[in-house]
Amino acid sequence: MISVVIADDESLARDELTYLLKQCSDVDIVGEATEGAEALALILDLKPDVAFLDIHMPNLDGLAVARKLLEEDLNLMIVFATAYDRHAIQAFEVSAIDYLLKPFDEERVIKTMERIRQRIESPLTAAKGHVLNNALLELLSKMTGDGLSMPKRHTQVSKISKLAVQSEESVVLIDPQDILYVYRENREVFIKTEEKVYLIKATLQTLEEKLASYPFFRPHRSYLVNLNFARELVPWFNGAYTLILNDAKRSKVPVSRAYVKALKDELDI
Repeated sequence: MISVVIADDESLARDELTYLLKQCSDVDIVGEATEGAEALALILDLKPDVAFLDIHMPNLDGLAVARKLLEEDLNLMIVFATAYDRHAIQAFEVSAIDYLLKPFDEERVIKTMERIRQRIESPLTAAKGHVLNNALLELLSKMTGDGLSMPKRHTQVSKISKLAVQSEESVVLIDPQDILYVYRENREVFIKTEEKVYLIKATLQTLEEKLASYPFFRPHRSYLVNLNFARELVPWFNGAYTLILNDAKRSKVPVSRAYVKALKDELDI
């Protein structure tokens, strides 16, 4: 079994990540923490295989906790959870660690667990861990010790001007600003504009990355919505909401309860 500690000050985020990790039969969640100091003490006591650390936590943030843990030279894998897009955290793309973008995506969590299993099964795990942990310590030193800060979620990055989708008779080029929302149905992904619905051969995660420079938000694990079209946020059931768009049909997009707080923050509600 792979022992795991989850540290996040948002209960809905902890619940969502716990749910996704429990879909893996080889994962044992041995502890949860709600702030940095508690996470540090818990991890030092339980010595799990993996620590999932939210970057923004009270008392000690995730970066500070990671620095202290790495100084202990534990045989520990660290996965950051963050609301920043991948362009803002590309420095974390080293094989010693991984990151999960909030709101959590099931496919991305599965990929993270696959990387963790590969690391555990490798006979060179321990040696690799020490070398890569040193690289992570250097990175964290630059980010926290030298006063460098993470860019905000919508940091300016190069924009794609068009998305190519296959229609029945031709390839259609769609302006991302015309997209109302993107959604996944079974294993297929669709783009919805005011005029039409297009099937696209890409994952929701890939489209989220391509559209990172536009005001798209993930309100549900199966949806990606253009916030330029947001009109109303209406309570629905059991803490979930419905986002109503301002297109002619007043399209509705579900907002899972785990993502409500992040959406309200994004909309300054």
